Amino acid sequence: MLQEEPKAKLGRALTQLIFTRSSENFPVGKSKKKSRKSSAPGNQGELKGDAAGQEPIFLDLEATGKGEGLLFPFNEKALAQLARGTAVVIATCLALPDAIALIPNATSPVSWAIRVIGVWTIASVAWFVGFLFLTGIFKLISGGVLLTSKGLKLSRFDRLIPYNCIHSILLEPNHVFTRLFSLPDTARRLTILFDLGFGGKLVKSFLFPNFVPSFFFSKATFDALVLHLLERTGLKLPTLEMKEQLEQPLPPDLAFCSIEKDKLPAVAATFRFLKSQRNLVTVIIAISLVSFLGRKAVVNFAYNSGNRAYSQARFDSAKQYYDLAVKVDPTFAVAWNALGQTQFRLSERNLTDFKNAEGCWRTAILCKLDYVEPRLNLARLALVGRDFREARRLVVHAEKLAPQDNLAPLMEAEIELRQGRLPECLNVLSRVKGKLSGDQELLSHCLRAQALLFDGKTKEALDEISAYSLNPTAYSHGENVTLLLSTRALIEARQEHFAEALPLARLSVQRQPNNADILLAAASVYIDAAAVETSSQRLEHLRQGQVLLDRASAKASNNPWLYLERGRLLSLLGKPGQAGASLRQVLSVADASQDVTALKTLADFVASGPAAIEVDSLTELKDAALSRSRYLESVQYERYFSILR
Repeated sequence: MLQEEPKAKLGRALTQLIFTRSSENFPVGKSKKKSRKSSAPGNQGELKGDAAGQEPIFLDLEATGKGEGLLFPFNEKALAQLARGTAVVIATCLALPDAIALIPNATSPVSWAIRVIGVWTIASVAWFVGFLFLTGIFKLISGGVLLTSKGLKLSRFDRLIPYNCIHSILLEPNHVFTRLFSLPDTARRLTILFDLGFGGKLVKSFLFPNFVPSFFFSKATFDALVLHLLERTGLKLPTLEMKEQLEQPLPPDLAFCSIEKDKLPAVAATFRFLKSQRNLVTVIIAISLVSFLGRKAVVNFAYNSGNRAYSQARFDSAKQYYDLAVKVDPTFAVAWNALGQTQFRLSERNLTDFKNAEGCWRTAILCKLDYVEPRLNLARLALVGRDFREARRLVVHAEKLAPQDNLAPLMEAEIELRQGRLPECLNVLSRVKGKLSGDQELLSHCLRAQALLFDGKTKEALDEISAYSLNPTAYSHGENVTLLLSTRALIEARQEHFAEALPLARLSVQRQPNNADILLAAASVYIDAAAVETSSQRLEHLRQGQVLLDRASAKASNNPWLYLERGRLLSLLGKPGQAGASLRQVLSVADASQDVTALKTLADFVASGPAAIEVDSLTELKDAALSRSRYLESVQYERYFSILR
């Protein structure tokens, strides 16, 4: 065992055993400027760097009149090097799952590589800036490690650890951190084992570790901290006998260990625990990284693949991808919303039930309570069932959550259009501000075109959508192409261009055969064509119109257009009694589902006095329709929402 030596001699011995010090990187003794009390025994004074303006190795607070003890400050350059190294590692880890997720949307290897590099650059810069900001705050609050005459403080607000409570000091290199973060000097970890300083013998037998990493300090500051701590604690290097007892629990690449002989069993037990803890933490971190990054890669890859299939109208494939995404991550609200949109499209094609889409959207809202888009999708679902009150509530709620989102006012304009309140529809569309996306712009033009068409302004309606291609393959970003085709078919039919209108109507029905509004619009085109036909095509058009009305009746029995178009069709078939009965049913639709435009169209149709209609009084039917339409136009709907539904 080493014999007891004076402090100064012990410090020199430790210096020779542990470090190779030079005056170049670790100046000792007098600095270039004289320090107050520098000649006093045991007082190191303020040690400054070699070059002018270089940060001091440590500060003697008593000499500067700022307190008591030696302060070993954190080094800004060391923190910047750590930020740079961690930024590279973190950005690489974050970019790996994104690199996999970007594969479905990549048009070429070059474009994929450019996007991955962009993701990596953004992540690294964001981490570097954020890490420097946090470490700057940490440096400001902590100040550094303080050695006083009584003990050690790891920060200015940390508890004081008396020197007599410190029973072992361990210094070991960390080559993994050095290589991982590309540090210029080998990273080292100083482990200080201490007891709580109070309690009985049992309590004091437990030792607790405090870790001080070297990459927060300059090399000279960290070396000085270790030397002064060893000198003040008076711990001895272990003898050969003690080393043999500690050989198993000590790390294999240990730089040195100072220990108190009486605490040898407790130190050995603590080292064993720390070794087990380190292995366990390493396994947990490895599993967590693989699980997190792997799951993120799978989820985003499935979601992007679903988006690609959805844009190509391959809704069955999109559903499978979205199903995989929500199974791997059940809290992924965006994937739930996309799955609901896919279910809605499949429902329009009569392949699934609309309830499936509703369930997905409600789950998306549960996963993200401020998510606007699924609320608007639920509003569209209510609009399909002509539940205008619920649709308005959801739209108003969405507008409260996202006042700058243009999709909510567009949905509100569509509600006004479906209720036949054309001036209100155009007014809402005029209030839409900001830049619209491609699908929103198409929706806006289609809604405006329909409002103008029903208002009798056919030319202006055509001008709204004439610039859009009628080829569905020209769209791949979620545009409602079916609405465009249906709107254009109605405009062409109004101009009696049935050679263009009928193919568009057929195509719109093929795309959405389960959408009542699309079916009724197509039926109207066929009935308009039959009204001007005199050839054998007339009966064929009427037959097609009848088929479409029968299909629509199963979807929207509360739609006044269903009874209006059926009355027109029956009048052309020469069934005046049934035609009159169907027209009277238009008035039987409740106000909550009624359409002002349908009532006005009924009044105009009755006023034209077709012979193939039998009602008690055409004038009474006309007056009732006009009176009802005026009332519905004057209604001021309350704008409200409730978070309870």
